[in-house]
Amino acid sequence: MIRLPLIVLAVLVLAACARPAGVSDAAARAVWEAQQQLLRGVDRWDLHARAALRLEGEAYQVGIRWRRGPEHFTLLLEAPFGQGVIRIDALPFGGYELGLPDGQRFAGDSPEVLLEEVTGWSLPVDGLEYWIRGLPRPDSDYRYRSDGDGRARWIRQDDWSIDYLAYFGDDVAASAGLPRRIDLERDEISLRLVIERWQAAELDAPSPDLFPDFD
Repeated sequence: MIRLPLIVLAVLVLAACARPAGVSDAAARAVWEAQQQLLRGVDRWDLHARAALRLEGEAYQVGIRWRRGPEHFTLLLEAPFGQGVIRIDALPFGGYELGLPDGQRFAGDSPEVLLEEVTGWSLPVDGLEYWIRGLPRPDSDYRYRSDGDGRARWIRQDDWSIDYLAYFGDDVAASAGLPRRIDLERDEISLRLVIERWQAAELDAPSPDLFPDFD
């Protein structure tokens, strides 16, 4: 009989306890892939959120409204201290336009680069389009850990750590299974995101109240 040292036996027991009984790596991966397929189908939304941004030792409270459809993209950022709303739109023939509260407009190929060059805010807009749904960004290596339902607990990608702290429950029909609280961190940048509401996008509807008071 082969006798394993006690420390090896302890490691094996801990490894077995780390995964629910009867759930193999292949099964967990299959659940993850099925959940990813569902989330990729969420390609249209009108999202309201608030965020705490910490950048180079400075803290900012930012309101976010994000309207996205298959061929439309509008990101509104309510700047802190009553400075007005920064708006980023996808242009019909490619690229993006950023508008400042004073009426200035700037164009660029990436919303993330455009925002950093104009405002100095380094927000991962390119990645957020996926991470906000619990998806890794395509065409980029990543690591992840998921729960028993295949939802992301954390994703590590593009030097960002994305931690999913809470999800909407099944009682919120339009938001069921989508992230509610997300923490993102890279180097000296951190973003704590609380999503107040997901809903189907009404891209052509007038919106006099861009940032309503949430409950």
